[in-house]
Amino acid sequence: MEDKHLYRETQWDVSAEESRAHHGLVAIGFAVLAVLVIAVCIWTFGGRGGTAWEFEADDSLPIMTVRSTGGNANTLAIPGDYWYPRDEFVQLQLSGGSIPGEEIERVTFDAALKTLTVKLKDQGDVPTTMDIALTEWRLGPPSGVKVSEVEHVKITYQDGSTNEIAKADGLAE
Repeated sequence: MEDKHLYRETQWDVSAEESRAHHGLVAIGFAVLAVLVIAVCIWTFGGRGGTAWEFEADDSLPIMTVRSTGGNANTLAIPGDYWYPRDEFVQLQLSGGSIPGEEIERVTFDAALKTLTVKLKDQGDVPTTMDIALTEWRLGPPSGVKVSEVEHVKITYQDGSTNEIAKADGLAE
């Protein structure tokens, strides 16, 4: 009789250990799922709760001008990376070789820093041309975000480096 009782207790103890192990695996599974959800949110929204903007290349936009320094205070159209706020969108000018050209992967806005971050596509080790091509982009805010909220624009280049670009003084006529 005692042997049967001892067998049942041992069987119950094994079942309890298996149950605890099962609960532990379930907890680990939920932890991994939570980490994945957070990682997807950071990747999608660019971290810091950034909101995604729409973007499209637009060859009909005028190139940007910058006020020269020195002896003559002229306004010149100068190649380079610049941005300029418009009524409904932010115009972005990217300077690079005509082949393969600069392409945008995503655009996010950090409202706390008032910074628009433009990540360029990684085009790999593609040979580039030596000429300078300007590409004008329309960066459209999502609903609830105003263009006037943007104070800084940063470009994240293919190599991972980031650079804040200057605001242009105007647009060529």
